[in-house]
Amino acid sequence: MLQLKAFKFQLNNPFKWANGWYAPLYCDDRKILSYPKIRDFIRIELARTIAEIYPDADVIAGVATNAIAHGVLVAEQLGLPFVYVHPTPKDHGLENQIEGDLRPRQNVVVLENQVNIGKNCLKVVEALRNNGCNVLGIVTIFDYGFSSTRKNMEKAEIDLISLTNLETVLHHAENLEIINEEQSKAIQQWQKKPSKWSK
Repeated sequence: MLQLKAFKFQLNNPFKWANGWYAPLYCDDRKILSYPKIRDFIRIELARTIAEIYPDADVIAGVATNAIAHGVLVAEQLGLPFVYVHPTPKDHGLENQIEGDLRPRQNVVVLENQVNIGKNCLKVVEALRNNGCNVLGIVTIFDYGFSSTRKNMEKAEIDLISLTNLETVLHHAENLEIINEEQSKAIQQWQKKPSKWSK
């Protein structure tokens, strides 16, 4: 992902998130889909993780909309049904929140592309549980590793598994000389209190 320049580092001109927070980096994981070999690698690793940790999974549920593509690929790899779930019900058409056929008591793994504060994927978990399903866990490509996110996951009694995280990304970014040690430390400080970090 670093080779694809999927991670953008801008400490002096930070990115603004939808929740109003400012961040010194941005993960554009959508780039993965444009590179078949890397896309295949991510697909295989997500599928392997789910097969090893959640062998009883009946269904893969992608968080709409960013995780739909990866979710379909992983479900195909595992030979499992796929649904996707909106964080909130649609306000038009059938007004669905869950798209696809899903039965109560099925074991579901939620697939997310990346997790920052975890708000959307936790809404998806709640929707699936309200539908009578057993949510085994959340699997994501990248996790920012915020302590508040972990607390929210624990409160919701759901596990979060990631292929990579911010600590690993910063380590490799330093080794590749994409960022220096000072910049890495600054980003780690941001990670501790992201809501307090300002432009």
